[in-house]
Amino acid sequence: MKLKVLNIVIGMFITACAITSCLDSDVTEYEYSSRASITAFSITDSIVTYHQTTIDGKDTTISTSVIGANYPFIINQNEGLIYNSDSLPLGTDVSKVVVDITGDTYGIYIVAENDSLWEEGDSLDFRTPIQLKVMSEIGTFGRTYTAKINVHQQDPELLNWQKIENNLSKTLQEQKAVYLNGCIYIFAEQKAQVAMTKSTDGKSWSALEAINIPVKADYSSVIAWENQLYILAAQNLYSTTDGINWTKVDTEQTISQLLACTKDENNSKLIGVDSERYYIESKDGVNWNRYEKLPLDFPISGHQFVNYPLDTNEKISRTILLGNNEEVADTTTTVWMQIDSDHDWTPLSMDVETSACPNLENAALIHYNNCLYTFGGKGQKNGKLDAFSTFFKSVDNGITWEAVTKNMFFPEEFKNLYEQAKGNYSYIIDKEQFLWIIWSQTGEVWRGRINKLGFEKQ
Repeated sequence: MKLKVLNIVIGMFITACAITSCLDSDVTEYEYSSRASITAFSITDSIVTYHQTTIDGKDTTISTSVIGANYPFIINQNEGLIYNSDSLPLGTDVSKVVVDITGDTYGIYIVAENDSLWEEGDSLDFRTPIQLKVMSEIGTFGRTYTAKINVHQQDPELLNWQKIENNLSKTLQEQKAVYLNGCIYIFAEQKAQVAMTKSTDGKSWSALEAINIPVKADYSSVIAWENQLYILAAQNLYSTTDGINWTKVDTEQTISQLLACTKDENNSKLIGVDSERYYIESKDGVNWNRYEKLPLDFPISGHQFVNYPLDTNEKISRTILLGNNEEVADTTTTVWMQIDSDHDWTPLSMDVETSACPNLENAALIHYNNCLYTFGGKGQKNGKLDAFSTFFKSVDNGITWEAVTKNMFFPEEFKNLYEQAKGNYSYIIDKEQFLWIIWSQTGEVWRGRINKLGFEKQ
């Protein structure tokens, strides 16, 4: 930055005013403004940024050029703050940044720390906030502004994992987790028991407790819908709000499976299968409509589903489902889709094996970060896959899938945890966008989140 003596400038300013006052009275007098505020602020140059990321499991240094104009600044006149709400990428060097500053006066911008003058083209060190103020035309200063350039301190695309020490029972075997109203419920196969914790906690779990249904319930059928949990027992439907006290739903429909549900405000429904393999739907759990018989190659067990709005119409949602069918078992899995305005299922099969969804043991399915992901135990896709070795991602709603090779990886412990659990684990995504994995036998609880999904909006 070019430095000048403030006294000289002020002296020149006063002298100029004195000369003006001595001019002939016929000269039009100019009324000087007392305004002294900053009205615009921007980065004018490109900045090189370096950061470490993980590609194919290896730490890699990435160098990119950041265009400053792509990061607009907010000027909070009430608090005197100037900042960019969208942080610059991790590793951006802001020690020499050229900025453009505009005010509502032709006064001179002053760096308040040392009262040095700022000139267009000067580079400033924004590793710490800088204070700026403006001199008005009458020689007075306006308020002092604090200008800072926000830079990400974490790789926004990186999935970070945390192991949560907890008191969850280590006797868990086959299990399923569901998320409802800020709580995580674990339903265990043995004696149809349930344990619960708050998703803001994860450490303190209630003891496994048998649910009060006269016949053994199917733990794998439990589903969260319309602020209640639903479960099947002897083809009858039961509901609860607390996971312990269940009420039989007054319906004459026999239900062999609960497949999925939609939860949007325009078309909320439970989706199931009756005893003759017909597809059924209900908007209240009591009255059910019967539709076509499910295709022979439709998944029979291990159903996993997600439901989210269409990109083109938020009032219509799609349900994506995958599962197991030993009759058509292969190295890949067929993903099925339903649009909630229709009543049939469409297979999203691929003739090209390299683009198809892999066939994984105990597969999970999530809609996360605006993409579909699947992961799970051992499987096959262009060769054998180890358990919990890879996320597979689809950006076209389940049609094509590819292995994720950057930023999203599982902790090394997961492979052994899967073996110890004999393949039994469960998972949920909470409202804070944490992906939870709960392991049987060890009772270990892990949660992970892509960094940017936890960033606060400024």
